Amino acid sequence: MTTKTELLKILMDSPEEYVSGQEIAGKLDISRNAIWKAVASLRNEGYSIESRNNRGYKLTNVGNILTEDAVRASLNVDCDLEVYTVVTSTNDLMKEREIGETPRVIVANKQSAGRGRLGRSFESPGGTGLYFTIGFKPRFDMDRAPIVTMAAAVAICRAIEHVVKIHPVIKWVNDIFYDGKKCCGILTEAQTDLENGSFESIICGIGVNCFPGSFPPELEGIAGSLSDEVGSFSRSTLAAEMINEFVALLDQVQDRGFLDEYRERCFVTGETIKVHSNYDDKGVLANALEIADDGGLVVEYLEGPKAGSRETLHTGEISISMA
Repeated sequence: MTTKTELLKILMDSPEEYVSGQEIAGKLDISRNAIWKAVASLRNEGYSIESRNNRGYKLTNVGNILTEDAVRASLNVDCDLEVYTVVTSTNDLMKEREIGETPRVIVANKQSAGRGRLGRSFESPGGTGLYFTIGFKPRFDMDRAPIVTMAAAVAICRAIEHVVKIHPVIKWVNDIFYDGKKCCGILTEAQTDLENGSFESIICGIGVNCFPGSFPPELEGIAGSLSDEVGSFSRSTLAAEMINEFVALLDQVQDRGFLDEYRERCFVTGETIKVHSNYDDKGVLANALEIADDGGLVVEYLEGPKAGSRETLHTGEISISMA
């Protein structure tokens, strides 16, 4: 166990109380300077630690800390669970794991190399977000695999409503919005057997902006969070509830039993959008008509060579002006 991890455990064992530097140094057999470095590292990962002369260090916002015990306390499904303070990417870490018949879940407080679709970076600051990946062996026909992302979106919305008490909506196909801003993204990937080309497992990565954080300039006005107050709900409880809902919905992937709920929650249908078939910035204007039974988005083009024609989108991206 690292000095940083041992220090965090000492502070967590004394919630909302100051622990003197002398006591920490004695327990860990380290210098005051080593304590200071460990505290600085934890703060950089998003932990809120107060320090006062002659009193020591105190961990605040304890209810906001992600721990395995706290997540397990609200789980009601069977899964192999791992919880980390910081990882490179929960999806990448899942690819190194063996996935058995029981779903495996990796949860992190922070990602140093989070990824979104098309290899884009996904901002993953510590202390304000929730990042996790669920890996499982599919028990459905693989032509249903694209529906997994939609199942995840419905599960996330249900969990957010239960824990945070707000009503998020879905932007086809993999983004969750609240108050006009994106607060969650989903990245689903399939793992294949290179020898026979069969699907071995599916991993679904989910990143949630829980509380206000520092977004890069290009995301200002686009990215948002579920709450304006840090620690207003438990990230551990939210993680557990998302896992509960998602695992439960896996039994409905074959018959797409949640698709009507996805349709109700999707705010895109009936709106004028831009279709970015080539993932470019320009896009083509179209009306979003409906969500097809296979999860595709049916659109009618308003301009360009396809004007007046209809198409069901399964790839590409769409954008919509959020008033």
